[in-house]
Amino acid sequence: MPVAHMYLFSDACPTDWLSEGTDETWHTIANFTFQSDPTKQAQVDAGVPHADILSTDSVYTGIVARLESRLPSGGLRKWRTGPGYRERFCQAFAEEVRTTRLMISAYSFQERTLRNARAALLASYNQHLGGIEGRAIGFQEWRDDRNRPRMKHSFVNMHGYHEIAGLEGQVLVLLFMSWFVADQFIFHSKHLKAQPSVGCDSLTMTVVSDRLSGDDDTRPTHEANLRRLIDPAEEGAPIVLTRSPVSDSFSGDLLVDNLAGWLTAAMEDPAGGFADTVRRTADTGVWGGWHVLGASPSILESAPALDRVLSATTG
Repeated sequence: MPVAHMYLFSDACPTDWLSEGTDETWHTIANFTFQSDPTKQAQVDAGVPHADILSTDSVYTGIVARLESRLPSGGLRKWRTGPGYRERFCQAFAEEVRTTRLMISAYSFQERTLRNARAALLASYNQHLGGIEGRAIGFQEWRDDRNRPRMKHSFVNMHGYHEIAGLEGQVLVLLFMSWFVADQFIFHSKHLKAQPSVGCDSLTMTVVSDRLSGDDDTRPTHEANLRRLIDPAEEGAPIVLTRSPVSDSFSGDLLVDNLAGWLTAAMEDPAGGFADTVRRTADTGVWGGWHVLGASPSILESAPALDRVLSATTG
């Protein structure tokens, strides 16, 4: 049977990494998933860039065109553009989800919560992905000469020796991002198999990540770490990691940048204006995949993030 293919655009707000002394800071990792046109599968298999394929996909371009027609200057921009743009984006998105079912998933968390969940996250990652080369992975932990906590996992495969290493506040986020990708891949795979009418029994996914903080074209260290966590760089792997050539220029990248900023603002102030725009679209079901990370140190748990926003109007 044919293989289904999805693009998953991912971004984080307000920054990619955790920082020392900011335990209460809220972060959101937002994903926008889009099933590509089956007639373009040969292009996907041939490695044609996502921007080239999606720019000729009428469903995708239709979504983007309708959103942009409702925005200042007729285009998607970064969330940080300003309050006027942010309000217009929320309004444009709310209008679009009244007529189009967009596949949005997100996780919001406070920094202390992710740190406390480190053991549960690693255990769930190993269960989801099976680890590098099918083995459960673990991390060495120590403090560097500046007393900063660091983490490292090393492994050898047919391509040689590799390391996944960095500051604790970087590696934990990358581990969570990779776990979240695996979680979405499993979710969509099960959904696909539960619908025989679709005519596909397997799934491949291209993950389009924003350029991670601190990376550049000559030294994409964090991208390499993320790749080793979610994509073992083996031919035929079902999940492949890529990014747009220019950061925050392609519409998919800008869309998730806006979503991550919007949902973070709603978590920071669940009674505020941005949370109110979330509440106005609660009946569309678009936020069903938005969760808040639970506080358990032993089990990776979550709760519907929408509950926090809705309860702010009643409690």
